[in-house]
Amino acid sequence: MRTRDLLVFATIGILVGAPAKAEDWKWTPYGLPQSNLKTCTPETRGENDSWWIPYFQNKLKQPKHDLLLIGDSITDLWTYPADHKYPGGLDTWNKRYKDIATNHGVTGDKTQTVLWRLTEGKSLDDYTPKNIVLLIGINNLLQNDTPEDTVAGIKAIVAYLRQRLPDVKILVLGIFPCWEKADNPIRAKIKAVNAEVQKLADYKQIYFADIGDAFLEPDGSITKTVMRDLLHFSPHGYEMWADAMDPLLKAFLAGDGQAAVWKKPAAGN
Repeated sequence: MRTRDLLVFATIGILVGAPAKAEDWKWTPYGLPQSNLKTCTPETRGENDSWWIPYFQNKLKQPKHDLLLIGDSITDLWTYPADHKYPGGLDTWNKRYKDIATNHGVTGDKTQTVLWRLTEGKSLDDYTPKNIVLLIGINNLLQNDTPEDTVAGIKAIVAYLRQRLPDVKILVLGIFPCWEKADNPIRAKIKAVNAEVQKLADYKQIYFADIGDAFLEPDGSITKTVMRDLLHFSPHGYEMWADAMDPLLKAFLAGDGQAAVWKKPAAGN
């Protein structure tokens, strides 16, 4: 691994282990540090590869805009119509983002499968976006990865993007809340992840925003009007997402890290 790559990962907070031999770590050629965490180790979808690989490869045929969205089904479903079996946010996407953004969301993805897409999946070959919005991690938590391991996976993605695209700006969105009740155990895990990931932000190259409260009722609950299955947005929910995100995007794309829209932690926190 190059010295510069080591510094990038160390800055993000990824612990780099030294393998006995460089060839022992398959991902060294991609600049990834050795890790024994599955959330930080690129992998495919296994038995689902027969549809997953062609699905995301088809996404690589899209126009390559300066703004790239990377994520799972919540990002993916921006481009699904309202009358689809899985209703999505296509109407809002076409109005607000179609001409400025490329969507690399893939249903079911976790941090490790995003890492595979970025490396062996070659999703950045011949593509140099200037700005990236990253939303990932809910599937890790829902499939029993710990908040700590999920944070490590998100950090690994951010670090890889920084060493692959040194000039890119990255907006990491906090994982959105899910399930109906505010006291659902997953909510606490989401908050724990978001609190740690926020620490990555310098509001110069890495930005962070947690807009999850925009989707909650006053008592903290979620309705199916916003999230049709209490996890994925309804078409109306996608419009709410756009309304919450657009002021952030404006500041992010302008490189304005001092804008009032950024809710930064208090000094010393």
